[in-house]
Amino acid sequence: MTPSARIEPGIVTGDGAALAAFYCEALGFSVDAVLTFPQGEVRRLRRGEARLKLYQPAADRSAGPSAGEWPDRAGWAYAALHVADASAEVDAVRAGGGTVITEVTNHRPGACFALVSDPEGNVWELLQETAAS
Repeated sequence: MTPSARIEPGIVTGDGAALAAFYCEALGFSVDAVLTFPQGEVRRLRRGEARLKLYQPAADRSAGPSAGEWPDRAGWAYAALHVADASAEVDAVRAGGGTVITEVTNHRPGACFALVSDPEGNVWELLQETAAS
């Protein structure tokens, strides 16, 4: 039997407090813990069952070079957040200083999505699905 598992993605940032404020105000996360290590600081965020870590290294990090549009990068390019109301989430992201890449789009019966990014350019799919009848 496989033990239960949970994923907790992490974002490296130069300003953990500011990015945490965006995730709390715009996307409804809350800060569970702030952990300080010699290597830097980790903010553990939670929204229901969703988890996210924001890591701010102790040494100042400048943003890396842009790899073009988000789907042009190899590797981890976005994460999906399941939401009840994608339109309301998009409005909150926009009001909080994030960017809307793709407005809410119906892509199959009972499901729609939007693509947004936080103020540092990290891309999220906001996925709204209705339960099958």
